[in-house]
Amino acid sequence: MNPDLELRHEVFAQLNWDPAVVGCDVDVCVEGGVVTLQGRLASESLKTAVERAVRRAEGIGTIVNQLTTVDAHQAVAPPKL
Repeated sequence: MNPDLELRHEVFAQLNWDPAVVGCDVDVCVEGGVVTLQGRLASESLKTAVERAVRRAEGIGTIVNQLTTVDAHQAVAPPKL
């Protein structure tokens, strides 16, 4: 199997194993052993938890964390009058 594909599967295994981040909408791309994380999360603490889970994957080298968080003001839109 392709080493990048194997690493991607390992990263997803860690994300699915960790109860703090399971179910998060995170896209994982691996190219040349470099893991890139993309997606939008509800908080900075969740962003940190995702990166911590990914670092547990065997074979991890470089991680490019492009995860963003939802601004609290955008999370709840004001009612239209």
